[in-house]
Amino acid sequence: MKKKTTYDMVLFCILMVLLFLPMLQGRFHFFPLKPLNGVTQTVEQPELTMSSYLSGSYTKQKEAYVSRHFGFREPFIRLYNQYLWDFYKKSYVNDVTIGKQGWLFYTQSVNDYYGTELYHWHASVEEAKKQFDNEVKYLNWVRTILKENGVEFMVFMAPEKGQIYPEYLPEAELDSTTFNACDYFADRFEAIQFPHIEMTRWFKQMKENVPYLLIPQTGGHWNFSSVYAADSLFRFMADLKDINLPKIHIGALHKSDKYAYEAETDLEQLLNLVRPIRKRQALAPEADVLIEASQETVKPKVLFIGNSFFWRIAHYLPLDQIFSQVEFWYYYSTAYYGAHLDQTCSVSELNLLEKLLDFDYVVWFTTGNQMNKGTAGFAQDALIALALDDSLLMAQAQPIADSLHHDSATMNMLDTFTEKQLQSVLLWRACQAIKIDPGLIPELRGDSLSLRNSDIPYAKIIKDIRKDSVWMATLEAQAFLRTATINQMLHAEADRIIQGKSLYRDQQAEVLFAWHCKQEVEDLLPKMLNEPNTMEIIEKQAIEQEKTIEKSLRDNAEWLIRHKYSLDTCELLYNSDVEIPLPPDYELK
Repeated sequence: MKKKTTYDMVLFCILMVLLFLPMLQGRFHFFPLKPLNGVTQTVEQPELTMSSYLSGSYTKQKEAYVSRHFGFREPFIRLYNQYLWDFYKKSYVNDVTIGKQGWLFYTQSVNDYYGTELYHWHASVEEAKKQFDNEVKYLNWVRTILKENGVEFMVFMAPEKGQIYPEYLPEAELDSTTFNACDYFADRFEAIQFPHIEMTRWFKQMKENVPYLLIPQTGGHWNFSSVYAADSLFRFMADLKDINLPKIHIGALHKSDKYAYEAETDLEQLLNLVRPIRKRQALAPEADVLIEASQETVKPKVLFIGNSFFWRIAHYLPLDQIFSQVEFWYYYSTAYYGAHLDQTCSVSELNLLEKLLDFDYVVWFTTGNQMNKGTAGFAQDALIALALDDSLLMAQAQPIADSLHHDSATMNMLDTFTEKQLQSVLLWRACQAIKIDPGLIPELRGDSLSLRNSDIPYAKIIKDIRKDSVWMATLEAQAFLRTATINQMLHAEADRIIQGKSLYRDQQAEVLFAWHCKQEVEDLLPKMLNEPNTMEIIEKQAIEQEKTIEKSLRDNAEWLIRHKYSLDTCELLYNSDVEIPLPPDYELK
């Protein structure tokens, strides 16, 4: 009897552990678990109130929270996903489609091959062709204006996995009522002699002549094959301007590293399985890359705008040895810049006109299936920025805004606005409508373009200043003195050029004083680092202001030196002509 009781107690304890361990793990996270791959939506703990309880919203929100935060969620999901894969070759990841022999594809790529992706973006074939024709026209006009101002513009279309390895696609019926967007754009570009590269056709020929997969079995992007494509792209760019770019020398192929494994299994990782999928072929090899430059070579500034296929090129190639400056606007949304493309900002925050004219090359960088959605608004935005200044845009938008007064649905939605607010909102909506469809402006409906933004000369002044490293150094010094950003100083200097005033560049006493102050900042930094009380305050500020400790430390050091010389009141935003209070005993040396 005693033995049976002990046995029952053991079973009871095991049962209690199984019941409460997930709850305890979800609350206290005793065991560190590998997070799931992919995009995860944050679900906040709901607040229990009388109204949320009575309406039933609390129960729904609590259920969503518990389902996202229960203990051991990650391994449970991986076990379930492995079960689906092993027994049914199935997954619930919407963006990934499972093909034959363990191959994985982006769902968009599969739809593109079978002709159905077009209908995810357009109501009909006729509508798609009309939009694509307009996109090609707008891109060509953008190129015309950019080329007039010394900037080359082209389109690059990276290879499409589904088109290159269709033998591994799942069986489906081909939609004969539609057409391939990538081929359509390529043919239209060819017809008007618009500079472009379409990589899918070349990769189809290559795949029979290389001993490895050009795009991996369980990955969605290309691998080291991107280097060969980049070499072709850079040679093409050099021909457009008739210059010598640094040359790429590719060494002997060798075994891939850890990064290559992660890159070649990016789709597989989204499935969140327990164990890796069995591969039919080893990882694609890599090679050492050497960049050769000479006195004849030119390192231009390049802006790439497009999708994640660019990141493989940025990984394998030392772009800083090929170009003097590179920016990448990811999906025309987030701008990556800096020496290692490690700084970001929103593209919407940038002055599109000045940015486009600031580079030597602009490359629209995309993939075949994504041409179904055109240029995601870039062609329209770029055309408006290059062809219309703000006053002309407003003049063109006013009749459209006036017409909205007759739209009962719009007016009912805005019936609480004052007359002044209403006019402002309607004008904003009209401008947005023009940016979506530039054809609303009569001058942009035809086959030729005569409009030019009157601010282009101003933007070119900004570009000329940026080219001069000494000039930029003096403006950076002045920015320190005047509590301004370098961008504010650039525009203030351009304004002085237009107005015929003396330039900040030529105010040598101020520039030398600024460099003296900057040296004082550098001398002060190590002293502050060695002050525990000071660093405690700085660390607290860094957390409150969401800065790095290094940034907070430098900001404080700069403020102290500015305050020492009463420079903290010299704000360029309020008075661009303010005189810097140089110390009485300061001598120009």
